Amino acid sequence: QQEADREKYIWELDGMVVKVNDIRVQEKCGYTSHHPRWAVAYKFKAKQATSILEDVEWQVGKVGSITPVAKVKPVQLAGVTISSISLHNEDFIRSRDIHYGDTVLIERAGDVIPYIVKADADSRAEDAKPVLYPTNCPSCNSILVREEDNAAWRCENASCAAQIQQRIIHHVSKNAMDIDGFGRKYVERFFELGWISSIADVYRINYDEMAQLDGFGEKSALKLKAAIDQAKQNPIHRLLHSLSIHHVGRTVSKKLAAEIDHVLDLKDWDEAKFTNIDDIGPKVAANVLAFFQVPENVDLIKQMESLGVNMNATDDDRPAAPIGDAPLSGKSVLFTGKLQVYTRETAKLAAERAGAKLVSGVSKSLDILVVGEKAGSKLKKAQAIGTVEILTEDQFQALIGDV
Repeated sequence: QQEADREKYIWELDGMVVKVNDIRVQEKCGYTSHHPRWAVAYKFKAKQATSILEDVEWQVGKVGSITPVAKVKPVQLAGVTISSISLHNEDFIRSRDIHYGDTVLIERAGDVIPYIVKADADSRAEDAKPVLYPTNCPSCNSILVREEDNAAWRCENASCAAQIQQRIIHHVSKNAMDIDGFGRKYVERFFELGWISSIADVYRINYDEMAQLDGFGEKSALKLKAAIDQAKQNPIHRLLHSLSIHHVGRTVSKKLAAEIDHVLDLKDWDEAKFTNIDDIGPKVAANVLAFFQVPENVDLIKQMESLGVNMNATDDDRPAAPIGDAPLSGKSVLFTGKLQVYTRETAKLAAERAGAKLVSGVSKSLDILVVGEKAGSKLKKAQAIGTVEILTEDQFQALIGDV
């Protein structure tokens, strides 16, 4: 009944919590380590709507992946107007037999992300054209390549203008160099003006000229300069992540940064040196090797260093030193599920300080799995192995003490 009446409320609802309406019974039911036994979350079915597929845009990502984005006739759904929806990849389009002009059924997965459930083939015009993946890059016209066992088509031209712009957007983003206030709109505008055409140009911006632009002013220019100057001092794991090396995310970047003194040390590594690091395999090794074998990439790093960007390992790049008689010395640890006591980063730091080695997957060599709320497949796999010690956050916290 509540799901049927959800539209009557003045606020958006995506579910409800059903509770035992008796304090005494609640006390008898008690709690698990992360939720009461006397309450159950109930998720409503996703809301749906129909619209018309008007066009498909082909967006080029920072490593050349081509992502199709459906442009649909704007439609209201779950409190927002939907006009753009990711079509993910070629396999997604084929599996739904999507044609231009189709009437499509849309829902918001989890009442958040727009998603095309299906296309209505029965109402399709006879001359409707199927949505076909391009064979050439929409930006630079290079021939696209699809890797084996990969759903994505990629443009392999590193000089592709669309890729360069996306790499700059990623470089300045919060997860990479974290240049406060330097968002996508700034990058797009400066790129259009010809002020930036590479990552290094981020550190060459003429702040006097910027202050003269409509909508900026001296205050905005000085604020951006301060943010860029601060970013120059970042630990090198942020820099490595900011370079958009395929498959090198934050975790791999930290592992690499912990093993080097200077970013260009990686130029002289061989595959064995990469794969000797836990959780770094041949594919990642090949991607990093390929990046540093390109003279233009090495020159880019040298340019940034000459512009004041830090290339030397900092204390933040080094693994946390174990303290005293480390309680988890020699133990491998993995976290899964939504943590309540810790954030994921503080949990990992605490484990490292307790002497643990962090791993990214469940295997027979895993010693401890710490489970938070909604732990899924990793918990099941660990239980199936039988030798993995499974701890709640409270048990983990009690084990490591005050580290």
